[in-house]
Amino acid sequence: MLKTHGEPVTVWLDGADLPTRLVHGGMRYRVIDQPTSLPQHPEWPSGISHPPADVLLPPGWRVTGRADDGTVLVFDLRHAPNGWTVEATYF
Repeated sequence: MLKTHGEPVTVWLDGADLPTRLVHGGMRYRVIDQPTSLPQHPEWPSGISHPPADVLLPPGWRVTGRADDGTVLVFDLRHAPNGWTVEATYF
């Protein structure tokens, strides 16, 4: 996993609001798989015995993207109030 929490990303959506392309770190990626929605309920650490029930994360997607140079990465994308962000990136 690469640490990319909260980095801005530009995302293009299709007519069904699914990600199709993105630009991250100056590289363009085309989504090459079926996007998977990310959970909106946070995973709380095991030491928290009574986590708040009303906390929701923004909607998001996990996608696999391929750059023109052949680089393939998996991205966890979240739609934040100020635009899309990358929550995590995986090799």
